[in-house]
Amino acid sequence: MVKQVQAIEEAERAGFDLSLVDESLKLTHEERALQHDQALALVLEFDQLRRERNAKFESTAPATR
Repeated sequence: MVKQVQAIEEAERAGFDLSLVDESLKLTHEERALQHDQALALVLEFDQLRRERNAKFESTAPATR
């Protein structure tokens, strides 16, 4: 138990917000999986937008030669 308390204190000193872990553990496996899927969908959407932006930039960039 002492090592666990020390690990928690060390994590807090390092800046970890352990309340987020506690809140996550209150969720069911299904709820956590749904949150994961939603986060993944958001990341994939951002990645698609980045690729579209880059393609647009490349098609409008002047030739350097």
